[in-house]
Amino acid sequence: MRTIFDQVYMNITIIENHVISANTVRRKLTETLVADGYNVTILTTGNSADLEMARRMGCQVIDVGASNTNPLRVVTYMSKLYFFLQKKKTDVCLTFTMRPAIWGNMVCRRLNIPVITNITGIGPLAESDTFAYKLARTLYRFSLKKTKVVFFQNKDDLGIFKSRNYVRAEQVQIIPGSGVDTDYFYPREKEISEKFIFLFIGRLIKDKGIFEFVAAAEIIKKQYPQVVCQIVGPYYDQNLKSNIISEKQIMYWLDEGIVHYMGAADDVRSFIAQADCIVLPSYREGMSNVLLETASMERPAIASDVTGCRDIITDNITGFLCKVKDAEDLAAKMIKMVTMTPDERIAMGKAARVLIKEKFAKKIVLDAYSTEILKIINK
Repeated sequence: MRTIFDQVYMNITIIENHVISANTVRRKLTETLVADGYNVTILTTGNSADLEMARRMGCQVIDVGASNTNPLRVVTYMSKLYFFLQKKKTDVCLTFTMRPAIWGNMVCRRLNIPVITNITGIGPLAESDTFAYKLARTLYRFSLKKTKVVFFQNKDDLGIFKSRNYVRAEQVQIIPGSGVDTDYFYPREKEISEKFIFLFIGRLIKDKGIFEFVAAAEIIKKQYPQVVCQIVGPYYDQNLKSNIISEKQIMYWLDEGIVHYMGAADDVRSFIAQADCIVLPSYREGMSNVLLETASMERPAIASDVTGCRDIITDNITGFLCKVKDAEDLAAKMIKMVTMTPDERIAMGKAARVLIKEKFAKKIVLDAYSTEILKIINK
């Protein structure tokens, strides 16, 4: 039987949809695997600067491009996965998000490589009639059958997968999202300012509720001119075209003076620190990393009353929950936050961090991965 000292000989390959995730929410996991002696390779895509940033963690990073529903691109993507998984003599493969979960598991099954898959969120998988999600529902019926472990970030997603027979009971576990490093996301005092800052952090896609955030900003700014509504996040083209926000759309909002676009950021801590409240009107989450990081930094938040958000926010205690896809209700909750006293908002933030440290610490997630990897190695 192998021991922890044999890890140096083990090769772990991580399949990520985009390198941004490897550099942010999954960074600590990768760094821990490298520190534990594993040879880590990441198969992903992204710009050269972001790919190089990932390499500085001590792992090899290979750009394999992205896949979509185009058959030629899917075949090309899977061929690259097959080639590099085999070349790296992968002992254990980790996959994140939908496309790596489906295509990665199919390739690994052919190569007889054990897989740990993390269902980071399913979006409109269960209801959408688009071709992409219909295809995903079909492929999930057999792509996870041989997966060693399937991590879920909330009970709702797990329930959907079990009810549709995508997974078996003995395969699954629930972990607290990606967890949050509470030492890294530590509380900071906000600089004194007459401005009240609401901050949206996320990929610029419709499902994150960015249109509702902008509409609510229009409403609130008419009554409270001291309010500033900021957006931080990358343009994101690896999604359905109907879900993508264009640069032209953002520029229109800027020209109208509705919001301030701060660009994309690898480190969002300074933005959270200078905000009074973070807003995430998402349509659905696996377990929102933005809300975890916000709470860890003792900031209150407003988010939709949906899976992956309500698991983190305790309504009226650590923040407010609003109706999904309802800009007017969101605006009402934002006004409620503005009219609170600073001490009341500080108390919300402190209560949020207590909850995070208890239930969502990064160590819980890291320990879960370590345990399952060692089980696979020792078989």
